[in-house]
Amino acid sequence: MEGIRRFVRKQPALITFFTLIIGLLVGKYLSFPILLILFASSLVIYLIKRKDIPLLIILALSASIYQSIRIPRKWQPLFFSGIYSENRLIDPVYGELQISLPVPPGNFVYGDAEYIEFGSIKKLIVKRIRGSHPTIINKIFFLGTILDKKIEETIGGDIHKMCSAILLGKRRELPSYMYKRFQYCGAAHLLAVSGLHTGIVFFVVLIFSRVIQLRRKHALIFSGIMVFLYAFLTGLRLPVIRASIMLWFFTVGEIKERNIDSLNTLSASGILILILMPRSIYSISFQLSFLAVFSILIMLKILKNYLSHIPTNWVKKWIVLPSLVTLSAQIGTLPLIAFYFGYIPLLGLIANIILIPLVGALIAGVFLLWVTPFFSGITGSFVWGIGYLMNKIMILLEEIPFSVITIPEKNPGILFLYLFPVFLLFGMGLLRKKRTVIPIAVPP
Repeated sequence: MEGIRRFVRKQPALITFFTLIIGLLVGKYLSFPILLILFASSLVIYLIKRKDIPLLIILALSASIYQSIRIPRKWQPLFFSGIYSENRLIDPVYGELQISLPVPPGNFVYGDAEYIEFGSIKKLIVKRIRGSHPTIINKIFFLGTILDKKIEETIGGDIHKMCSAILLGKRRELPSYMYKRFQYCGAAHLLAVSGLHTGIVFFVVLIFSRVIQLRRKHALIFSGIMVFLYAFLTGLRLPVIRASIMLWFFTVGEIKERNIDSLNTLSASGILILILMPRSIYSISFQLSFLAVFSILIMLKILKNYLSHIPTNWVKKWIVLPSLVTLSAQIGTLPLIAFYFGYIPLLGLIANIILIPLVGALIAGVFLLWVTPFFSGITGSFVWGIGYLMNKIMILLEEIPFSVITIPEKNPGILFLYLFPVFLLFGMGLLRKKRTVIPIAVPP
């Protein structure tokens, strides 16, 4: 138990993050008066006992109350305001709302609506638009359209649609058969603009900045700025916003050259995201992205000593570490993929080890296509070749028998079957640490 206490003391942000998650989830099932009663009771207990547990309960209940006042009421009138983008409204109070408005993307719009929720349908029905005003975001969204047309003119065909889906999140024009290829290979996440894509964009810009002789700190700041611009180019998608916040936390630590604990940094970014967008806790992309990064960091911490024994640096850097990162992310997100989507991709690890580096090359190629238009012929051929290779690899993996196991969706038993061996191994580790060795005196 001392090891657990030591771990908890070193990870205050992690404990706070998980406490907020529990509170936000609990707030969905308890009414507001009950939450207030529990909050008042916990506050009294804390003032008497002055213990950490009542304080954590107060924090969780505060998160529950905060969540409950920011959830739109079903079938009730609602005043909305925010930035409009592709049938979505980024509202500062309610977060992301599904709504269809006859205004240009990027406009700041406000008005009256009614919130409806029926099964998987959760959206606003507009009653009246009180105002719609252009912003600088209109131009950034329009820039995204121009960049997409540049890809189409240079590459065209299904490879253009694949590039637009991977880099800009434009999946509507992607053929269904191509989407199924990504899905059956366990690589459908590559088509959803998320933390992976944001991280690749960050490092591509960082490498480019170093090539043009920018100083390290300036290169980091420039890369961070470009990541936020990328969030706007992709239509202010919440996964990209979340990833941008996470990257800025890591970037600030790198600029200050401090040895910041990675789990605390991840948790601190999660706390900020949940404060700004508490409904993110119910987002599949939020759950997948944080669980993937958390799994990677934990696995790297566990295997740190083993990695130091690998004699060849290039083997560790280019083969072992990428494979380990991919494996860690796959292990961490497997239960959620099985739970939400109803399938287990048996070849997911192999597919991602091959496809993720190719996606990095694809994004780097498209970036060069934009910043060096005078080399568009050569760069376009390179990007087309990468896309063609990805498509062929997915076709080969798709034809392998039993590459995917189909299971019932939203079955809680899937999560239990995954968590049971995890807790079992954790308990065995604790028992092993508790064992003591009794010294025996051996006579000479």
